[in-house]
Amino acid sequence: MGEDNFYRKDWMTDDQWECAQMFAHLRGGFHHVGGEFQEFNRGVQINEPYGHWATYDFSDLTRLVVLSHDRMIRSEIRPSGPGRIKFILWKRHKREGRSYERHPTIEEAIIHIRGKS
Repeated sequence: MGEDNFYRKDWMTDDQWECAQMFAHLRGGFHHVGGEFQEFNRGVQINEPYGHWATYDFSDLTRLVVLSHDRMIRSEIRPSGPGRIKFILWKRHKREGRSYERHPTIEEAIIHIRGKS
């Protein structure tokens, strides 16, 4: 895990740490994360400055979706305080099973969204 291990909180499980690492990767490193990770049940939450969450130029929204599907991390966006967005992340461990325990690949999600399943 290297130098990034400096950012791991004592309370973080391996799953929570993996969620934090994915979010830091999304933002360009832990030094660009604009809030503090907090425990949220088995996941983590972070209140991040608003920023530019878009699907193409300033494509952090698309990158969040792709990284989440690649790493089997369920990502949820909720409102937060003024000028901030809350992200909640939970690690999943399998591609199949009940909806609350699995995370499909991006390809499976695209097929489902487009109604081809």
